Amino acid sequence: MYFINKALLSFFLIILTASNSFALTDAEIEGLLGRMSLEEKIGQLFIVGTGGRQVGRVPKAHISKRFVGGFILYEKNVSTPDQVAALTTELQLHAQKTPNGIPLFIAIDQEGGKVSRFKRGTTIFPGNMALGATQSQPLALRAGKITGIELKVMGINLNLAPVLDVNTNPKNPAIGIRSYGESPELVSQLGTAYIRGIQSQDVLATAKHFPGHGDANADSYKKLPLVTKSHKGLDKVELVPFCNAIDAGVAAIMTAHILYPGLDNQMPATLSHTILTKLLREELGFEGLIITDDLEMKAIEERYDISKAAVLTIQAGADMLLIPWTLQKQQNAFNAVRQAIKTKRITKTRLNDSLRRILKAKNAIGMFEQRIAHIENPQAINSPLSVVGNREHRDIAQKISTQAVSIVKDTPGILPLDAEPKKPVLIISPSRDFSNTFMKAHLDLTHVTTILIPPIIITRQYIPHLLSSKPTVIVAGIANLKQAQLVHQLSKTTDVPIIAISVTSPYLLSECPNVECAIAAYDNNYFSLLAAVEVLLGKKQAKGKLPVTIPFQLKN
Repeated sequence: MYFINKALLSFFLIILTASNSFALTDAEIEGLLGRMSLEEKIGQLFIVGTGGRQVGRVPKAHISKRFVGGFILYEKNVSTPDQVAALTTELQLHAQKTPNGIPLFIAIDQEGGKVSRFKRGTTIFPGNMALGATQSQPLALRAGKITGIELKVMGINLNLAPVLDVNTNPKNPAIGIRSYGESPELVSQLGTAYIRGIQSQDVLATAKHFPGHGDANADSYKKLPLVTKSHKGLDKVELVPFCNAIDAGVAAIMTAHILYPGLDNQMPATLSHTILTKLLREELGFEGLIITDDLEMKAIEERYDISKAAVLTIQAGADMLLIPWTLQKQQNAFNAVRQAIKTKRITKTRLNDSLRRILKAKNAIGMFEQRIAHIENPQAINSPLSVVGNREHRDIAQKISTQAVSIVKDTPGILPLDAEPKKPVLIISPSRDFSNTFMKAHLDLTHVTTILIPPIIITRQYIPHLLSSKPTVIVAGIANLKQAQLVHQLSKTTDVPIIAISVTSPYLLSECPNVECAIAAYDNNYFSLLAAVEVLLGKKQAKGKLPVTIPFQLKN
């Protein structure tokens, strides 16, 4: 038993999967808008975080006193599907007790790959770049649909995905493998397929980060990035996927904390009326929700007090403010917005425009008919949580991972390796998962040596240790820059053939260009590791096509 009666939880989960046959009419939404107090209206603009895996005093106050529009869940908030379903249900129960009982958005960043808040119990898909390597719209659609199915039964109705940034800058520190690739057409095709898939399950998708984070050379969590492209340049690349997402009916778009002088030389996109209203609303015709990226990021905080930023972004055209971490900042932002409305720096018309979009988005996926007041016989229903992480869903994740594996460089006669090697093979492993997956696939380990790469590497001292087993072939998994540089130094030291396998960014392979074979697996989860090993041993064929350009240049 969790925090609420499990029979009540079970029925509520069934309610969450029901159709929205009894959605509110436009007139009823206007009536609801007319009944809302100023505090309720302001609260609906906010998406905030919650401290742990239970509903404590602070989230209860956010609901009962500040009437927040939603919560965002992070890794610290989730463990098992049962726990998440109980958490989201209790949050909705508290929202039901407010004067107008407006249900909550429950949001999460479940992109797949490196940005996956769930680590167990659910289906964890490889990241977008793996999907990009498959070039398969049907697989992107299935990934979106399955993600929607699993999130919905756990009570999550807003996914802050997919990333639609076109990764044209190989040194981009924030996006990389979170992008489908460097082609705006490929990003558009796979992104819109994912959006159709997830929204078919009444879970709202969020295209991010508008107007495009792919050419940035800085991480907005740490500083304000600068993208110097002109409006015309952005039209040809960055804006293409967002235009296609709008045509596909994406429910929400998230802003980027980036300065684009070609559009607005004063304000970052999140705070720019030119970018959010004139470009996104008026020029591109987007009528859905505009949600800010985390306003507590350094890109905003180092230049604007949270109170000022909250007012500026609403004036710019944003509908919902994401402030996930600090209670005092959330309170300050709420008070600042209220004061701005009272002094008419934010007009009531502007406020009500956002409220209509928020209420209509909630209504579109049947949230008003999912309220607890509709429960009549909770004992009669069983929980549908068994669908989460089931075999069928895992098989699709494995299929994506297998079809993604890409041979970036090959030397004839090296691949495939023998599953029963007769001569010494060295496995340089970036993780125990990598070495364990490789060893499980072998029928005979007599001639296989595995060495785990330590976190801190002194290359000159470590290379003799690596070669001490006198291998005839080396398989080197790489997950970060230091490991790639170690493999490069190793390739300069020995004539032993080296097969480098990137289990994160394929760009790492450019750091060790002298290896005989290079393979991109795109992810370090079980599905991707297994797929890489099966290709290595010739059990599966590498069908993936690298969705980005890797500049292979010989290095000294």
